[in-house]
Amino acid sequence: MIKIRKLEEKDLDSMYDIFLNPESTKYWLTKCKSKEEVDFMMKVEYLSYYRRGLIHPYVIILDDKVIGILNFNDEFDGIGRVGFIMNQKYEHHGYMSKALSELIEIGFTQCDYHRIEALVFPQNIKSKKTLERVGFIKEACMSSYLRHEDKLYDIDLYAIVRRESRWKKNYQQSMII
Repeated sequence: MIKIRKLEEKDLDSMYDIFLNPESTKYWLTKCKSKEEVDFMMKVEYLSYYRRGLIHPYVIILDDKVIGILNFNDEFDGIGRVGFIMNQKYEHHGYMSKALSELIEIGFTQCDYHRIEALVFPQNIKSKKTLERVGFIKEACMSSYLRHEDKLYDIDLYAIVRRESRWKKNYQQSMII
């Protein structure tokens, strides 16, 4: 059985299996090559969420082991933008779908978001299927939307809206896993 809980500083060591694995970070812009780089990224990027006033990141726990992380990495005007990454060894078991469903519930009920979005590289089929499984719908392909290291990337925009009942149905079904 998996659960999610707030990211804590003690979780940093568990991130190495995720962020040093090229398959897990295939579609992740920040590439880490050492434990020191992972530590720096986690402290600066994730723990800074507290300082920026964003809701804290969550970790996905399976048998007392951190297997993934998910969060709202941006918010504006009642809209939360979600991001997630999982240790490749634990893919294809429904863990991310269940965790993401719980985060959506938090976003709609505790954060009072009326809309939750996800930005996904078009070739990232696994993430797109996960989003669709929990009720997100692809709304657009945004050409040359993201610039990273002087390269432009197309991005697919996925969204789920609170007023639509599909998120509640998908949330309830995900609790069966």
